[in-house]
This record gives sequence, structure tokens and C-alpha cells, in this order.
Amino acid sequence: MKHINYIDSLSKFTAAIDNIKKQHKTVLYRGQPNIRSKLLPQVARSITKSGETEANMLAVINLYGREYIDLPNPTTCQLLVEAHNAGLETRLLDWSVDPYEALWYACHSPGSQPHVYMLIADDIPTLGINENPFEIEQLHIMPVNPGSPYKNKRLTAHPSRLENGEPQFTALEDEDGLQSLLTELPIMPDLKDKIIYELNEMGINEHSIYNSLYGLCRHINLMYDNNQCSRITPKDADLPADASADGDLKQFKKKYVPDFDFD
Repeated sequence: MKHINYIDSLSKFTAAIDNIKKQHKTVLYRGQPNIRSKLLPQVARSITKSGETEANMLAVINLYGREYIDLPNPTTCQLLVEAHNAGLETRLLDWSVDPYEALWYACHSPGSQPHVYMLIADDIPTLGINENPFEIEQLHIMPVNPGSPYKNKRLTAHPSRLENGEPQFTALEDEDGLQSLLTELPIMPDLKDKIIYELNEMGINEHSIYNSLYGLCRHINLMYDNNQCSRITPKDADLPADASADGDLKQFKKKYVPDFDFD
């Protein structure tokens, strides 16, 4: 894996990603609040589940969760993506096509070693919508549902194998041919607050990332959190006539929320 010196400003982050992005057609980004020794999907982080176990978990989702999935006859790929986005432990790992969204994830959650990873994905195959994600033998990128609210999201599907009857996954940085495609960008921890504020000024926040009422509500919670940095006021927000607000709507405070992270 390639390494870049500590990023100590938003401009240096932009310069670092631009230097790589301009040389390649497809680059994906992943932000983590704490560096992990291995880039592994959730299903391989504690008790590694076999492909058979994963398939059984997904079968239960298919049996009891179809009413929550807005697809008439989802394929295994589609069902896996929907279940993953809803919190199921899967062999998928979250990435983004937006480097600033990845940076937001790295800096927004609690953690002392924020990092952004870049993956050059020019030659990584896309998994066909009708292919079986439990039968792949190399890393694939999952197809994106055009109607998905996760417009900037991409997922990598990781192959598994059995060794002495035990399921095994290979971390991205250890997989043959992928070491040279990964770049690690460490972020100066003391600058997380400043970076989050600057990203918010660019329009990168809970509302833009989650693109839903959920994200808007989380953003508004922080806007009212008694910070001096105000950007939106009740007048700007076009509140109903009978609504009341104490002072301006406030922007991001020095507060981290533990439930925000890729996967």
C-alpha cells in the first residue's frame, strides 16, 4: 500500500487526491475514524462467517424482510446490497466516489487516527446483477441501483475461501495485485473539527450525505447545538409562521457521533 504524509489541511487533501485522480478513470475512497490493520468487510472482523452462513442470513432477510425492500424480485446481488445498507453483516465494504464524503466519515466519528483510503478501481471487475456474490474468486465492485438514495456509494464484494474447514477472507492490502492500487492518507487528528467545519461550508454534512429526513434531522440537531458558527437562520430555513426558534440555527459543534461510519 502506498502512503502519503499526514494531511494537515483541506487544500493538501485536495492536492493529494487530485494528483492520483487525474491519472485514473475510476478511484474510490473510504474514510475511517481509526486506522485498522486490515481492510476487511464486517463479516470477517470478529467471528468470520462462511459463505453458507452468509447465504442463510440473506435467505432469512428474503423471507421476512421483503416488505421493507422496494424491489419486486430482487436478485441475490440486489438483496445483499439492500441488507448491507440496512445493517446486515456482509462481505461488502463501503467506498465512495466522493473523496470529501470519505473525509467527512473519517473526521466525524470518534477516533484518534482518521484515515482516508484511495482505491484505483480501473481494472476491478463489476459484479453482474445476476451473478452470485458468494461464488466470486476475486474482488468485485457491486452494481449500483440507479434509484438508490446512496448516490455516491460503491461497495466492494470480497471473495472468501475455506482453510481447514474455516472461512477466510483476504484483506484488500494483502490481495494479489491490489497493494499497488491502494493509497493511505492519514489525517492530523487535531484538525478534525476544522475539517468538518470546512466540509460543512462546502455543503458536505449529514443532510447531503444521507439525503433523507434522517440525515436532515441529524444535521439540525447539530445546528442547534450552541455553536457560534452560524450559517442558516430561521429566516433562511423558511420556518412556518407558528414555529419558534431561540437564536440562529447553529452549525457543527465540536461533537462526534459514534454511529456514523462506513458500514
